[in-house]
Amino acid sequence: MRRLLNQASTAWIVLIVSLVLTIIFWQFSANASSRRGHDRFLFRIEKETIALVSRMRAYEQVLLGARALFAASGEVTRRDWHAYVEGLAIDENLPGILGTGFAQLVRAEDVVPYIQTIRAQGLPDYDIVPPGKRDYYAPIAFLEPLDERNQRALGYDMYSDPVRRAAMEHARDTGGAALTAKLTLVQDTDEDAQPGFQIYLPVYHNHMPKDTVEQRRAALFGFVYSPFRAHDLMRGVFGAGDEDTEIELFDGAPVPANLLFSTVRESRAARHNADKRIKIGGREWTLRFHSRPEYELATTSIQPWIILFGGTALNLLLFVVMISNARHVQRMAAAAHSLALSRDRYLNLVDNVPGTVFRAEPKPTWCFHHVSPSIGSLAGEAAEAFLEGRVAYASFIHPDDIGNAKARIAEALRARIPYEIEYRLRQHGGHLRWVIERGRTTCDEAGHAQWIDGVITDITERKIAETAIRELAFYDPLTRLPNRRLLDDRLRHALIASERSKWHGAVLFIDLDNFKQINDCHGHELGDMLLCEVAQRLREAVRESDTVARLGGDEFVVMLENLGIDRNEATVKARQVASKILIALNREYRFGEHVHRSTPSIGITTFCGQDRGVGQLIREADHAMYRAKETGRNTIQIFESGLAVAAGCESPGTLSEHGDTPSSCAPADPANGRSTKGQG
Repeated sequence: MRRLLNQASTAWIVLIVSLVLTIIFWQFSANASSRRGHDRFLFRIEKETIALVSRMRAYEQVLLGARALFAASGEVTRRDWHAYVEGLAIDENLPGILGTGFAQLVRAEDVVPYIQTIRAQGLPDYDIVPPGKRDYYAPIAFLEPLDERNQRALGYDMYSDPVRRAAMEHARDTGGAALTAKLTLVQDTDEDAQPGFQIYLPVYHNHMPKDTVEQRRAALFGFVYSPFRAHDLMRGVFGAGDEDTEIELFDGAPVPANLLFSTVRESRAARHNADKRIKIGGREWTLRFHSRPEYELATTSIQPWIILFGGTALNLLLFVVMISNARHVQRMAAAAHSLALSRDRYLNLVDNVPGTVFRAEPKPTWCFHHVSPSIGSLAGEAAEAFLEGRVAYASFIHPDDIGNAKARIAEALRARIPYEIEYRLRQHGGHLRWVIERGRTTCDEAGHAQWIDGVITDITERKIAETAIRELAFYDPLTRLPNRRLLDDRLRHALIASERSKWHGAVLFIDLDNFKQINDCHGHELGDMLLCEVAQRLREAVRESDTVARLGGDEFVVMLENLGIDRNEATVKARQVASKILIALNREYRFGEHVHRSTPSIGITTFCGQDRGVGQLIREADHAMYRAKETGRNTIQIFESGLAVAAGCESPGTLSEHGDTPSSCAPADPANGRSTKGQG
């Protein structure tokens, strides 16, 4: 990813993609702003539509009240009608209506009486216009308020006009309000003419059935109605001017011939347009709304342009940064390549050095800055695991060695000198490897330690060889017991410790009885198995601090320490241990089908201090063991110095401390002059 970002082609791709995204976001923001403006526009026109419908419903309620007046009274006079309309206060409560009137249905034969009745009510010049002979007439009888404009409409036969008659017949047949199509009111003059319309509501004779169309036609008495001038009405509904919308009202389809009202100032392509269809009095009107320039300006947001120009500027700035970075990276890559070649040559040299070369922090955690891949063969973890910090080298050092390693390295850091330490590494599988670490500290000008450079070498094979050599030098290869050399060393240290503590110890010399028979009858292999079993029983019979050694053949020596400050007490405890050994070695030995018994003869001598040497003590115990052989074997004898001298033993002062001179207490075999010891 880093290489990809540092390429010049990536900068161009990022520029193109970011510009495309900027345009997308700009378009999205512009559309969102337009949608918000359009939603507000729709909310506005919904309010306007509701206002118009509510006003027309209110006018219908006025006519319903007028019809109720006829239903409540057998006869309504001009005076009654005037009082009713005046009480409505139409000019204050429902502006826009020209008036409320009544037109009675008159048959041809009833025209003369009808005219005489109206004239008698105070209108001497009343007559039905237009003249002509027709079957039915519907002249306007009452119209309030009776101003100059409405006086021109009195006597007008609305049945004579097809437009008005269609609405009146629809109202008659349905029993509800009916709206006329667009027309010119008789109240208008040529100078002040406006599109108009009328609303009719039928009035039926009381007590006549009106359930069917035929019954309603038969019961028809007349019509209450209201005339409207479209411009005056709509200005009253929508106000003098709307800053947000322009309105066009059409009677039916939105074509110029059907236009009733318009607030459009000039022909222009508005940003927001919508049509609303409403139905009033059984007739459909179309309201067409357009947004005004002021509204479009108020709902125009600069956010899309900020996104467009600001995003473009940021994209160009990002492009300049990326292209400059790419060129800089190219220059740095050339320099890095040169350094990498030099580093690879150095690493090849370091990795070919025997052992594991490292550079680590001068802290007890010893986090590596560099380590050779060969660390994997030592710790069982790849070099990357140490360099990435997933594992710590110190956790692989054996717990018994970690303290010494830390102390030695800390001492070398303080003294600013090289160090060399050996310790064990414990791998995940539990395998141990011996290593030797050599290192030295690099310091800055102020003398502060910066890091440790060194090499770790695997010395496991050398340690194994040293251990094998030590085993051969100090341990019996058959029984794994200490040999004569290690016994002499431990006995010498025991004499020195006894000199200081004044505590007595003892040496037990053990020789197996009848051992020669096993070798002669069953072979040396079975004899070796018996010797190993004897060694195991001896270990189990003594304390862990005591020493069990094999001198050779069937001869064993046990050294006991810290038996007491009194010689007699030490002798008693030594005899108790010898008795325990005697019992253990008297148990039968079973090797497969072979069962054998081999009893021991045990000689004991005690010591305190360094008045006698190592060789003298062994010879004394050997002499006591020989006496046990003489007394019948399978017994324990304590060495006594007087008996040793009578038997011809050398004085303690003339014996070799290292036991190199053979004991003279053992009688010679008459046949060959050899000691009988070891032959059972």
